[in-house]
Amino acid sequence: MTKFARVLLFAGLACGIRTAEAEATRPAPAAVHADPGSIAGEPAGVDIFSGTGKAPRHTYRIPSMLVTAKGTILAFAELRRNGGGDSGDIETVLRRSTDGGKSWSDEQVVLDMGKDTIGNACPVQDAKTGRISLVAVWNRIPEGKQKPGFGEDSRRVFLCHSNNDGKSWSKPEEITRQTKQESWSWFAAGPNAGIQLRNGPHKGRLIIGVNHRECAGDANGYYAHAIYSDDGGRTWKQSRTYAARNTNECEAVELADGSVMLNMRNHGSGKRQRAVAVSTDGGETWGPTTWDAALPEPQCMGSIKRHTWPANGKPGLILFSNPASDKGRRNLVLRGSTDEGKSWTLAKTIHAGPAAYSHLAVLPNGTIAILYEPNGYGRLTFVTVRPEELKPVIETAGPG
Repeated sequence: MTKFARVLLFAGLACGIRTAEAEATRPAPAAVHADPGSIAGEPAGVDIFSGTGKAPRHTYRIPSMLVTAKGTILAFAELRRNGGGDSGDIETVLRRSTDGGKSWSDEQVVLDMGKDTIGNACPVQDAKTGRISLVAVWNRIPEGKQKPGFGEDSRRVFLCHSNNDGKSWSKPEEITRQTKQESWSWFAAGPNAGIQLRNGPHKGRLIIGVNHRECAGDANGYYAHAIYSDDGGRTWKQSRTYAARNTNECEAVELADGSVMLNMRNHGSGKRQRAVAVSTDGGETWGPTTWDAALPEPQCMGSIKRHTWPANGKPGLILFSNPASDKGRRNLVLRGSTDEGKSWTLAKTIHAGPAAYSHLAVLPNGTIAILYEPNGYGRLTFVTVRPEELKPVIETAGPG
């Protein structure tokens, strides 16, 4: 257990293209069990996606959630049918909950492209129309063999929509040329959920954090940025500038002053702190990249989400989750900031053991939902936490 985890615990703070009808209609395995929490203070969870370790439901990974305007939780995952790797026969699947996570629908295949990969699902909803957009990425070959461009040997981007609260989805359409440059090989949406701006000159804009690999000249490397839509998700544009080299998986949050903060994973560098960049023009360009010493990471996906806005003289609350370790993927911690992400003074341990990707959502009653990968890879666990369970951090995070 890390020094930071011990401090929290001892202080009491751990406070569709292939239409396989038989497969689509076959009920997914029920949630395996309700975990009472392996350490006192950790929230109990339920596994809503559970791999069997063998085909055709070998592994579930890459969590993403959206709470719709009707209060429905949409929980997305990658179903890796034949193995745990990042390429191969991988589909985007969904389970819905209309009662705050107490019960879940059967598993639904949203995107399936045969033996190829379609994943990294990123949902976002337009408040005006209620339409939900889902951006996902396709590949036929592993990342290391992908080439720049828009062809079969590169990474491509697809979009589908739901107009009925996630019950059904449109046929995917390709938007690669809207979202990707010809000199890029790798491109990944999120993995995250998008946001819709509430304030400023770009009010109503949809924004999704993405990243790419530039293959041209001296700029070769990974860069985080955003794609955005000003027409409710029908068409998309890409940032004109990017965060620093070696930034990767990311998620955006709107700040109280109308700017947008991008919180990013490092990839390809030795840094073990979350990277941060801010846009003052709705994600079109990004300011200097900085690294937040209060957010250690082992180079892994993290999630950032606004819980409340400042109001009536009280500060807002922004949430963040990731494996709070610079040594390995373990010690999943939920943090809170009451000064718009400048500092992280609240925390609660979610899972002190091995843990990797996680994603946050906020339910209509203010409850915090977390979908994460515990104890190695293969299943996704759903937990809820009340905001008052976040407690002041007594000691800042040290190495490990």
